[in-house]
Amino acid sequence: MRIWYIGLAIAVAASCWPGWAPAQAQGGVPAPSRQQLSGLDPAEASALVAKLEEAQRLLQAGAFPPFELLSGAIASYEQAKLGPREAFLRVPFDQVWKIERGRRDNPLWQPFRLSYAPDGLGKRYWDIEVVFGVNGNIERVTMLYKPPAP
Repeated sequence: MRIWYIGLAIAVAASCWPGWAPAQAQGGVPAPSRQQLSGLDPAEASALVAKLEEAQRLLQAGAFPPFELLSGAIASYEQAKLGPREAFLRVPFDQVWKIERGRRDNPLWQPFRLSYAPDGLGKRYWDIEVVFGVNGNIERVTMLYKPPAP
């Protein structure tokens, strides 16, 4: 019983101390100002972002770049109503906070994973997988709008 009271006291103290409140209660923690990179250097990250922004410009201009574009979200999320093209066009790729290189066991595919948290860390975010082919062109972009990690 005593341990229960101690736990209750800690929970009450934590809820009163703003620094202890979970990120979701605070509206999300701002994404880092510097991109978090894993398996690639800043120049490669910049080139990847530039290719994605160019693909956005081409789509907006009415061109049809030849890559697969998939997106989705949990059915109750508002983003589930967006089509893949609209979802892709809405992402400001220069604001992704995390970029990591995927497994390179197939030389024909060069996968990367990007994370974009529009409302800050600790909130729902876009988990984006970009696959480049052997020629360096975008082959597929898969975007999933997900809840934050527990």
